[in-house]
Amino acid sequence: MLASSAWAAAPAAPATELPFSSVQAVRAHVLDAQPALPIEQDQPPATGWVDVKLPDFWATRWPGFDGVVWYRLSWQQARADTPVAALLDYLNMAGAIYLNGTLLNRDTNLAEPLTRAWNTPRYLLLPAALLHQGTNTLLVRVSGMAMYQAGLGPTALGPPALMRARFDDARWLRLDIQLVSLAVNATLGCFFLAMWMMRRRETVHSWFAFSTLAWWAVGYNQIAASTWPFGSTDGWEIANAVAFSVYCTAHTLFILRFCERSWPRAERGLWLFVALSSVVLICTPHQRIDDVRSLLFIAQAGQFFAVSLAFVVFAFRYGRTEHRILAYCVLVFVAAGVHDLLAFLTVLHDNTYYTALMSQVLVIGMALVLGRQFVTNLRRIEGFNKDLTRGIEDARSELTRTLHRQHELEIANARLGERLNLAHDLHDGLGGTLVSSIVALERAPQEVPPQRFLSILKELRDDLRIIIDSATSQHYGETTLADQIAPLRHRLTRLLETRGIECRWHPIGIEACMLPAAKSLEIMRILQEALTNVFKHSRASHVDVGVCYDKQGLRMTVHDNGTGFSAQANPAHRGTGMQSMRARVGRLGGTFEIQSAPGSTLITLHLPVSRVDHSSGPPVSDRRTDIARHS
Repeated sequence: MLASSAWAAAPAAPATELPFSSVQAVRAHVLDAQPALPIEQDQPPATGWVDVKLPDFWATRWPGFDGVVWYRLSWQQARADTPVAALLDYLNMAGAIYLNGTLLNRDTNLAEPLTRAWNTPRYLLLPAALLHQGTNTLLVRVSGMAMYQAGLGPTALGPPALMRARFDDARWLRLDIQLVSLAVNATLGCFFLAMWMMRRRETVHSWFAFSTLAWWAVGYNQIAASTWPFGSTDGWEIANAVAFSVYCTAHTLFILRFCERSWPRAERGLWLFVALSSVVLICTPHQRIDDVRSLLFIAQAGQFFAVSLAFVVFAFRYGRTEHRILAYCVLVFVAAGVHDLLAFLTVLHDNTYYTALMSQVLVIGMALVLGRQFVTNLRRIEGFNKDLTRGIEDARSELTRTLHRQHELEIANARLGERLNLAHDLHDGLGGTLVSSIVALERAPQEVPPQRFLSILKELRDDLRIIIDSATSQHYGETTLADQIAPLRHRLTRLLETRGIECRWHPIGIEACMLPAAKSLEIMRILQEALTNVFKHSRASHVDVGVCYDKQGLRMTVHDNGTGFSAQANPAHRGTGMQSMRARVGRLGGTFEIQSAPGSTLITLHLPVSRVDHSSGPPVSDRRTDIARHS
């Protein structure tokens, strides 16, 4: 556009438009029929001019003509120094503008691929130096194709302020608000796509995002200034038609999902139709593109209107509040779509398309619906949280009562367990000593010296001390098995020797066996009961006691050469002592085995005790010395 020099001492401008005295058009050469001419040689034909009325679509006058048409607009001007501006709503597809033979404005490409200037308003401040008093001529050269509504839109002359105000309004409607609409569509499309990726089962979000992004591709046609990335106008228009086809199908699936419906076969049929129609468009020759494109556009638009109106009926008959909210937005979009369809079919001589603008209404309506759903879900979550809080409080109260009852039961069970353990300890410890002493007194009371009574009392005292020490030491961690077993070994060996039974001990590795006091007591009671049985029942002359600790665990054996027994023949041997040993081994998680025959009885125990390095314990030599001292 050329700017004019400053207007000096200009008179008052007229307040109204300047009327054109004549508007004529003439057909020139076909596109690409000859190379692009230099500017100075690119002139309109001298003959063939016909009167036209703006806006003009030359397809009605010259059907199928793809080429260059010149428009000549003439007007009378009383004074040459009167400031005048021109406003062209649009020219389709690309062009150049001349004032009295001088070039004022020119698009980049006047041959294929054409500059896409079909939706661009133009404001021209006409230079005073080029204006004449009397007749002035504005020549507009238009390169276009008949099938794409080629021609010249409304054009006006008048005061610069008036034309500038109209230009600002036209630019806002045709470009600025279109940019805002595209930005809103792209933003919300990506937003809903991100929502779907975070929550895949909400397919309504994915289809709405897909349809919104497809509509963005359709709407970009409103502001595109070139055919890039396509090499021709046909390529761009085919791509735009495919994008519209994809949008209509994606919109249909969005409506279905929003109504909580799914028709797999129909949906596959729609996508098959999209694919086939796209292939047909791509393969159609230029001469037939208009017919095929119009047919497919009408079919897809009919699908869009049918689905949208069906949704409106569904929303007001059976739908929820969010369905009705979106139904109002869809109705606005449908109304804009009807206008644009009539404009596309040239039923309306209008080059302004409103669906790209009204798409924001649909997007905003969807945002309102999702906002309402979010608030509803938030209230539902708040109610669930309140119910959950009450449930937790009730469960906590019930758990407190249950724990209190369980605590009372555990205390009672602990008391019973302690009593049972105490009974077993008294039987295996004090009981064994008392029985052995009673047997000795019954057999030969006159042979028992007074000192023996004192030793019996000391043995009873030692047994009682073991019980008390074991019970009180359970809270003080682990001790070595050697430390625990040394006093028992000393007493039992001395007791057996009083009956003429030789007792030999074979400890291996027990200095490294660290056990809690409770487990050590169980092991000592098992040994004590086994050796007491040898003392009371075996009539043996010697007994071997083996205690071995290694990586396989703890193994103990008690082997005597007594008379042996048969548990089946003598039920007495299945009495309290034997049951006590089995119960203790079971509590320790070990195995217990008895092999008995005349002249040999072997008791074997195996306990799976983990081997642990206790280097911080007392020296091994000290513990062995302690065991030897007790022996």
